[in-house]
Amino acid sequence: MTGLIRSEIRKVFTTNLWWALLIPVAVLSLGSGWMGTGFGSINQIEAELGRPLPLGLLTMSMSTNFSTIFAGLLGALAIAGEHRNKSITTTYLTADSRGAVLAAKLLTYTGLGLLYGVVNVAAGTIGALLGAGTNGLGELADWFSVGGAGLLAMVLWTLLGVGFGAVVASPVVAVMVLLIYKFVFEFIVTSFLLTSDPSGVSAYLPGTAGSGIVGNLAVPVFVRAVSGTNEQMVPQDVFDVLHFFFGGSYGHPWWLSLLTFAGYTAVFVLAGWLVSGRRDVT
Repeated sequence: MTGLIRSEIRKVFTTNLWWALLIPVAVLSLGSGWMGTGFGSINQIEAELGRPLPLGLLTMSMSTNFSTIFAGLLGALAIAGEHRNKSITTTYLTADSRGAVLAAKLLTYTGLGLLYGVVNVAAGTIGALLGAGTNGLGELADWFSVGGAGLLAMVLWTLLGVGFGAVVASPVVAVMVLLIYKFVFEFIVTSFLLTSDPSGVSAYLPGTAGSGIVGNLAVPVFVRAVSGTNEQMVPQDVFDVLHFFFGGSYGHPWWLSLLTFAGYTAVFVLAGWLVSGRRDVT
């Protein structure tokens, strides 16, 4: 297993893909944190309330929920890219088993997911500090919780990508399906369900569950900062609007979103293991 992991690390860092996908994560997180906290109306609300608002936590949630797609694409191309280059044949022939290959990729890309998560949190924090100062990040405990949730979301998206790439074995299909589902299909579905979803079905969709890992922490923290001790008096419509832009869903705990998305990740990893173990390679 050590040899397989070492081989996977060499494969990653001898290509440009890992840093090419990491650049937009850093730029997006820095830009959204910087510009997202610069709204003039927020300054007026803060002046009226007499206390700072942790808008930086919302922008960190938004940037995380956009940046996770890059981690997912990185993971998907871990195996799908090898099928395109035909290097998967050598990988399978020199490994003890195909399951060991998948396990080595999962371990390696867990580390890469953490790297992407750290860059995302760091860039988002720097952007928020530039845009709103230290007051824009709220309490230290809130920043740690939102940042930690961001790390978990990034790792899970990376691992889901590895499993999905093992299932489809085509980089084109992997990239197109992930992008279309996250930014088109589920956006349309959640927009439709926004006003007609009494059972909370949308909270269990993969994209909403993934964004809820961070959004269901950041949005309530922001609402509490605005409403003080009267959070229960805030209309659901306010939560719905904030969740629509910054991720998650009303009344859904972040840990349930985490478990839901972890379930999707486990399903794709298991499916990838089953399919790749039976697929012919040349």
